[in-house]
Amino acid sequence: MPITKLPGLIDVHVHLRETGAIHKEDFVTGSRAAIKGGFTYILDMPNNPQPTFTRERMEEKISLSKKGLCDIGFYAGTDGKNLSEFLWFANNPHVFGLKVYCNHTTGELLIEDKKSIEKIFKAWESKKLLLVHAEMEKLELALHMAKKYKRRLHLCHIARKEEVEMIRKAKQKGQDVTTGVTPHHLYLTNLHVNVMKGYAFMKPELGELPDQEALWEGLLDHTIDLVESDHAPHTKEEKEKNPPVSGVPGLETTLGLLGRAVMRKRIKLSDIKRLLYINPKRIFNVPSQPNTYIEVDFSKSYTVGSDGYETKCNWSPFDGWEVYGKVLKTVIRGNTVFRSK
Repeated sequence: MPITKLPGLIDVHVHLRETGAIHKEDFVTGSRAAIKGGFTYILDMPNNPQPTFTRERMEEKISLSKKGLCDIGFYAGTDGKNLSEFLWFANNPHVFGLKVYCNHTTGELLIEDKKSIEKIFKAWESKKLLLVHAEMEKLELALHMAKKYKRRLHLCHIARKEEVEMIRKAKQKGQDVTTGVTPHHLYLTNLHVNVMKGYAFMKPELGELPDQEALWEGLLDHTIDLVESDHAPHTKEEKEKNPPVSGVPGLETTLGLLGRAVMRKRIKLSDIKRLLYINPKRIFNVPSQPNTYIEVDFSKSYTVGSDGYETKCNWSPFDGWEVYGKVLKTVIRGNTVFRSK
């Protein structure tokens, strides 16, 4: 198989940890991980220790991100009390949507009661996306609220068979909803927790084999629109605590894991472009990057971690796995920003 040229990939779900948690990751190390993994545009989540609830916090992140090696966009966050900030967020070109956390995750952004959730859906009048971390009953509620207020909805990192079916039915009824899945939910199940312990702890938690199969089916029938890494780096010490913190890094392994799926004939090579570029760009209205591309070798396997990691946390739940799709070169606007060793 010859070297494959692809557009610079887009990851719509990353946690770069700056500000407030740069012992885990920062804009430089996170963007280095991105370009090594073939991503040239990444969108950063708001659940920092000091959440991105205000114009001042957002402007700070935008300024700090200029040192990154790839293009970086952002999501605003909400605690249900910053509705007056919504218009500024909606009009800022660096902001790609509003993230609402309806289930537990890293940080203090949880909003569970129905009245607060409805108030947010009603107040977000932008055509930009409402992104929701919502599992099971909360996912059903998010679908209802988005339909009621005619909001564009993106359901992040779905993980259960029942959730795939809920979204499939909503799409069949014409609702404007999209969704993503992570590589770790495609490849790992609750059985891995027995071996990997805290390193397999994440939100949403890993499902069972029937959940995993439903996710692959959802990819193939386009119920699931894209793959998002949910790159969530933590130190090894934090993952080995009792209880461990939730989340795993993923920017450097997402493409290789999808390449592994191509080689095992679960998906086609064209699906990678659809899941990591075409759909993310269209759904999130990501700006074009002229003369930006990656060169990838899908012809032979490589071992995750064999040449080290760029992410500051310096580990992967897929360490030692055989994957396909090594990035040989990443070019952004004509400048080569990465070459493989």
